[in-house]
Amino acid sequence: MAKNHKYSYRIIFTIIAVAVVFGLAIVFLPKSSSTNDKFLIPEGYEGDIQVNYNVAGAPKLEKEGEFDVIPLRADGTYDTSTPDMEYGLVTDQYYYVDQDGRRTPIDHSCIHVKGNGTSEVGSIITKHQYLKVTRTKCGEQFQSWGT
Repeated sequence: MAKNHKYSYRIIFTIIAVAVVFGLAIVFLPKSSSTNDKFLIPEGYEGDIQVNYNVAGAPKLEKEGEFDVIPLRADGTYDTSTPDMEYGLVTDQYYYVDQDGRRTPIDHSCIHVKGNGTSEVGSIITKHQYLKVTRTKCGEQFQSWGT
């Protein structure tokens, strides 16, 4: 009979240990995230896009629902004082915007995500996001390689 109690305690201990580990994993493991950026690109623009984060005096990114809105200038750049970009599953949306503010969705095959980078001046670290947009070379080749 003593063996049965010993066996029962091991089972209970194992169940409690698994529950504790599972609970800690839920609390401390990073949550999955999404980029959720909405790029507003001047109508007709084709070329490189650069978004600069942590720029003193620049506006913070505004939100539309779950998305950060990035209204690019005519030269394809935008500066924001928002300290960092979001990382994770890329769920970005891209729109051409005309002078009246009307948005036309851009197909993802017309966007090439080039990557991210940083620069440092003194103790200020600026993060950069690089993309490229085309109107004439849309397709798998452009989306993958930017050519």
